[in-house]
Amino acid sequence: MFRFLRPVRTQVFFACAYLTFAVGAEVLAVKQTGRATDAIQQIAPVHGPAHGFFHWLLGPSGRLPTLGQIVASFHGGPENLPALLMGLVVITAIFLFLRYRRFVSEARLSMMMVYYIREAVYDKLQRVGFGFHDATSSGQLINRALSDLQNVRSFIQTAVLTTLEIALIVGGYMVLVFTLSPWLAMLSLLPLPFWTWYILRFSRRVQPAAKSVMEADDRNVSIIAENISGVHVIKAFAIEDQEIQRYEGHCQTFLQRVRTRIRLFADFTPVIRGIASASYLVLFLAGGLLMLEGKLRAGDFLILGSAMGQILSRLQAVSVINEQYQNAIVSARRLCEVLFAPPTVPEKPGAIPLPPGDGAVRFENVSFGYDPSKPILRNISFEAKGGSQIAIVGPTGAGKTTLVNLLARFYDPIEGRIFIDGHDLRDLSLASLRTQVAFVFQETYLFSETVAANIAYGRPNISMGDIEAASRLAQAHEFIEGLPLGYETLLGERGSSLSGGQKQRLAIARAILTNPRILVLDDATASVDPETEELIRKGMRFVMKGRTSFVIAHRISTVKQADLVLVIEQGRVTQAGTHQQLMREEGHYREIARVQLFGDNTEAIVLPAGADLAMTQTPGARP
Repeated sequence: MFRFLRPVRTQVFFACAYLTFAVGAEVLAVKQTGRATDAIQQIAPVHGPAHGFFHWLLGPSGRLPTLGQIVASFHGGPENLPALLMGLVVITAIFLFLRYRRFVSEARLSMMMVYYIREAVYDKLQRVGFGFHDATSSGQLINRALSDLQNVRSFIQTAVLTTLEIALIVGGYMVLVFTLSPWLAMLSLLPLPFWTWYILRFSRRVQPAAKSVMEADDRNVSIIAENISGVHVIKAFAIEDQEIQRYEGHCQTFLQRVRTRIRLFADFTPVIRGIASASYLVLFLAGGLLMLEGKLRAGDFLILGSAMGQILSRLQAVSVINEQYQNAIVSARRLCEVLFAPPTVPEKPGAIPLPPGDGAVRFENVSFGYDPSKPILRNISFEAKGGSQIAIVGPTGAGKTTLVNLLARFYDPIEGRIFIDGHDLRDLSLASLRTQVAFVFQETYLFSETVAANIAYGRPNISMGDIEAASRLAQAHEFIEGLPLGYETLLGERGSSLSGGQKQRLAIARAILTNPRILVLDDATASVDPETEELIRKGMRFVMKGRTSFVIAHRISTVKQADLVLVIEQGRVTQAGTHQQLMREEGHYREIARVQLFGDNTEAIVLPAGADLAMTQTPGARP
């Protein structure tokens, strides 16, 4: 994590420089204060009865020099007192200026570090493969990009600046105390071994507690993200109360884990402060005895008090640093899981761009599974000529979408090879490959941008005329013109202001506009009515001409004109051929064609014994 200091090393240098000079000015100010106190003490002898504060302020005193005597000493007292006081004023002014510059530089360092860490995390999330996102929930990723990032940033800044400050304060004041009394300096080091032992013991207990808190927080963020995305489903099934109770239960778990961590720190802090207080009292007792023996002056005792106050307060800050460290060490591990995640589809060194071609595709004995021990596709082999249309049909869950996802190397096959225009996909650069394979996914995703920006997402600098042409081919131009601002209409999150069919047509226009070599339509017309589907099909005939197209569909009317129809069942190609050829064979294709083209006899549904009969009740009745 400390690598993130490299881009901000200039800010680190200035922050450390201002801190060093500020601490130096502070130590000098304390020393100057002690010397000025000793000079004031020399103005009048210490004898006679003591008087009150107002008597000292206004009248003569036989025990201490009055304020008037101190002022008069500028002309007739010790020669170094005016210089000492003026020096103290100058040093204090310098200290305040350096302190101001220190805080400004620390704030700048902090914000720039957040920028670079956040940029690295976001860059990695964009580049890591689908396999990583499949295994990690969105709530975990959001929490790592926000909370964990701040924990790491805070500790890095603390480790560099606060640790340096502690070292400078303790070192500087220890030298100052050593000049007063070597024995007092040695005595002030006594609490360090106790502190070290207790902090190491505490760390072993608090890290698991900090990790459990973050994991509970991840789950809470995941639930919020899921419920916001699925709010329509929640309201449709009227289960708001159930979701509130579920979230409340997870919040209770989070609260209990936070309380456990708080109790650990509640036990830790008093021990650290108790050691500091005991050390403080022992040092003042020793300092008092030295004063009685005449080995310490009043100014020296003042320096001792200020020095030990600063030293012990900084050493007590170790408890705060330790808390930040325990959180940061867990957060750093979680961030490293993102930042150093190996690519699920690694790009070869020296990978070449996809050379020009007509989009011929060949699968050779391809097998794939998200879990290698449970393959979804088994021994898939076929060849599609460039510019041809390939239809993929089969029952739900057969692996149709998985098969086309391999075309753009969203995943790599476990066995076998895939070729485009004679080139193995593993030898090609990912960027050149994916710009030549366009998808219209089964689930349409639109961004919170204008309609035009969503259509031109793959080619942001394209002209408005090309955007409109693609929209016309996708049969989207007419409804876009009916929007309040036409193509400049800002869409809601995920296109929530549009119907499913409208979103699907925008997705088709987006794919058309990229002018790909291979076009993949994953059940792209499932959300549109038959009339609109026919219009889209007519427009797509022009788009598909001269480019290879893979069409996943359940409607026979969509795949009848395909050059090759692949039937996928249980991860295998069970049939392959044209519509006419498959209609002459027994199998899945002819069965679904018979149902769609000639109708189906309605048969009685026989429920298994003991089945819940709530579904058979009168509509609207409560089971």
